[in-house]
Amino acid sequence: MYVDLAYTSRACAECGHIDRGNRVSQAWFACRNCGFVDHADRNSSRNIRARAQELWRRGARSTAPAPPRTPRSGAGRKRSITPSNARCASPTL
Repeated sequence: MYVDLAYTSRACAECGHIDRGNRVSQAWFACRNCGFVDHADRNSSRNIRARAQELWRRGARSTAPAPPRTPRSGAGRKRSITPSNARCASPTL
């Protein structure tokens, strides 16, 4: 399920209050509304999980972009054709 990550690091996972000041540092989150304190990444992941669960509950389809396609080995390659009278450049023993 694709979840929009906008403001997940600024939103409180407990009360939902969004404020730039909630993100105390790179590592810590402290809500200015309810006082909830947590590791910033854990708080963000809780917000992402809650958004995904809500989308899943509503039956939304994923809008995640498809991963880039990688060519299979050997598929679509052109073989180099050498003339039958070509000699190998390796030294003779």
